[in-house]
Amino acid sequence: MQARDWTTFERLRRQAQFFLQGRRYQETIDLAQKAIALFPEDPRPYALIGYALARQKRAEAPEWALKAIAREPENVKWRTALSDTYTLRGKWKQARKPMSEAVAMDPTNPGLQSMLGLILLHCRKPKEGLRHLERSLELDPTNALTHHRISVALFKLRNKKGAEEHLRKALELQPDNPVIKNTLGWRLLIRGRRDEAEEAFYEALRVDPGLAPSKLGLGAPAGMKKGPADIILRGSLRLYSIPYRRILMPAHAVLAIELPILILTIGGSWLVRGVSLTIAAWSWCYILSSVYVFVIGRRRGVHFV
Repeated sequence: MQARDWTTFERLRRQAQFFLQGRRYQETIDLAQKAIALFPEDPRPYALIGYALARQKRAEAPEWALKAIAREPENVKWRTALSDTYTLRGKWKQARKPMSEAVAMDPTNPGLQSMLGLILLHCRKPKEGLRHLERSLELDPTNALTHHRISVALFKLRNKKGAEEHLRKALELQPDNPVIKNTLGWRLLIRGRRDEAEEAFYEALRVDPGLAPSKLGLGAPAGMKKGPADIILRGSLRLYSIPYRRILMPAHAVLAIELPILILTIGGSWLVRGVSLTIAAWSWCYILSSVYVFVIGRRRGVHFV
């Protein structure tokens, strides 16, 4: 009877794993629960339920990963699963602790080091994240995603040359990776090279049609968060990606403040006033669009602008 139950358990578990990969989350949960009924002390079905719930953005997902940890606390996989139930829902701060514990348990695992580095980037700690990413690269020098993450970290730390070197290396290793292509698109966009940027965004979307930051870069609605905020962000990005913005930003700041003052103090014809106020209004729009991109864009996945 025990052998027959174990065979049934393994069949249910493998089916649940298959359905999870196929994004059939409710079937995953149902099959995993049946497996748990047969062998409640095996941690694997609990982790599968945690992943299925996390991909549905459900808050109870970490509880199931904790159940897996309780059944096999020495296995690093379940702390990784707990961290993943947070990262899949965008809860990067909560993901940090279990991933740090996983790294402490297995410090020579390049994937864990790289993932902790990514979490720290999302927690706005690029210097700390860079240390883990560089350690990951020492352990696995040919990992394209780690090169990409180092590029993002260096870009945040204003090391533009190093950022470009690692992005180029990432593209050499995985030329069709949509995440890397998306980053390339944004780097080109903020330099004002819109045509090349759009080509990179289209290549990213060819592989991953649901990639929201690439949609945003093309001026399309960015997935679930449609509405006025999305429209304003897309318009702001159009202004933000004008060429020579480093020169234009201080110039617009001067125009936005000085022109209205000059009109009020010196005066002039209605035509002069009209033209001056139009330029001042445009300057304010440009400045506010840049601020909007930095604040709202980063919340929406544009972490490298």
